[in-house]
Amino acid sequence: MAKKLQISLLLFLLLCGLANAQREGDSFAIGYCHYMYSHGCIEPYGSSIYTFDENGIDTIIEPAGLNLNTDYSRATFSDNTTGELIFASNGWRLVNRSGEVLSYKLWRSDLEAPNTSNDTANLLYTQNPLFLPDPGDSTKAYLFYGQYRSANLFGTGNRWCDVLFTYAYLDIPSQSLISQGNVVITDTTGIGGLAAVRHGNGRDWWIVKPGRFQDEYYMGLLDPTGVRFEKKTIAEVEHLEQGRPCSYFSKDGDIFVHFTGSALCNIHRYSFDRCDGSFSNYEIHTVRDSVWSGDWMAPALSGDGSKFYFRRSSFPFGTSGAGGFYQLDFETEQIHKLSIFNFGSQILSNFNQIIQGSVVYNQAGDSVYMVYNLISLPDSAGLACQYELNVDTVLNVPNFIAPSAMVNFRLGKLAGSSCDTVVIKPPAPKPDNLLVFPNPTQGLLQITLPNDTSAYTATLFSLTGQRLYRAELLGAQHSLNLSMLNIAHGLYFLTLEAVNTGDQRTFKVMYTQ
Repeated sequence: MAKKLQISLLLFLLLCGLANAQREGDSFAIGYCHYMYSHGCIEPYGSSIYTFDENGIDTIIEPAGLNLNTDYSRATFSDNTTGELIFASNGWRLVNRSGEVLSYKLWRSDLEAPNTSNDTANLLYTQNPLFLPDPGDSTKAYLFYGQYRSANLFGTGNRWCDVLFTYAYLDIPSQSLISQGNVVITDTTGIGGLAAVRHGNGRDWWIVKPGRFQDEYYMGLLDPTGVRFEKKTIAEVEHLEQGRPCSYFSKDGDIFVHFTGSALCNIHRYSFDRCDGSFSNYEIHTVRDSVWSGDWMAPALSGDGSKFYFRRSSFPFGTSGAGGFYQLDFETEQIHKLSIFNFGSQILSNFNQIIQGSVVYNQAGDSVYMVYNLISLPDSAGLACQYELNVDTVLNVPNFIAPSAMVNFRLGKLAGSSCDTVVIKPPAPKPDNLLVFPNPTQGLLQITLPNDTSAYTATLFSLTGQRLYRAELLGAQHSLNLSMLNIAHGLYFLTLEAVNTGDQRTFKVMYTQ
């Protein structure tokens, strides 16, 4: 049973000092405070932090006061030596471990909050953000997130889609936001579904963003030069539109599993090459006979990639008793019913335990208290997975429509392989032809825009996110003299935003003597 601390987050941080490298995923923020329920959530939202060690759940801190509610998914980022929580986000709002709101709205200003939310300042409905460390700077981190619109935009019923895929850039020591809304994919993609795994060189990261259709992926490479994506199409997969997909890597990164959402109920399983980012050995599985179309399955993948866990609701009406919690064994195609109860969603810790939350109700249907359940051996088939109910009562439980895929930060390089050498690939050509040079610069910075009629807003930020300069640029060629701004030498961030489209590019600028 985990230690539960009803103490302030500040005191917890003072007590933590356990050193263990690559602990960016050892804390997870829980804050299920859906406005439709009243089961004791304490404002400010986000009132629990689960921390993990080699034995599983180590400590539950509640209330934690992170100012961050959630219903679809959220992501967290921890200190890589202590495991202390640093950042948390639901893809709309960004907070640090002190509960300070770093951004009330990460989305671009012309995209309104989804109309399913009653709280546009503390949004419930976002899907699958993902934190990753900057491979080129250990003091910085990325937060990747989609910005979506409802499916009515495309006339496809219940298919919400990301119309932009973006990132925010963060400073770890100061726990601050440097920039946000940096667009990396402008194509329409599937809502959420992010997954990432460390490159075989042990430094960089592969990022997978599902497309609007189940045969489409956008494969990204994050290295010290930044991030770039290429679209891939899987020839063996039928070209069908998917809804609310989820993607997962096994803990060793050799297996990639993609769930197309309960509208199609397809599960695609591949071998993955961490050196070149390629898929192979395609398999297709289905749970169509076990769930109903449109159900909130909230799935999870076991650490070795051999088992797929999901829930089924007792809806639609007339299927009483059909609800429950299930495990699909990819090796045997057998579906095991682990429980007759339809519990909340689950998260896979970095130590291969699945934590599942549920609400206990009385006969009148009122929520009474919350508990968490535990799967100690998720790689084992059926009841051998050691599924334990009602391990302990808590204030908040995992309850995500689409749980964020947990990233295995401890995964190292493939020693002795063809990619056992750190290589920085040259940046891919940019279609917008934006150039900022020389970089590093001793003061005079040249900015080249696409053409003579270009209109952009240029904004210079410090590492702490302070705006130092802002100007409207019209035309192709411009100069910015940093020495005239009375700023110190060091690293800065220059954001160029197209006035007509709102597309953004952010450049790291090194100002040297």
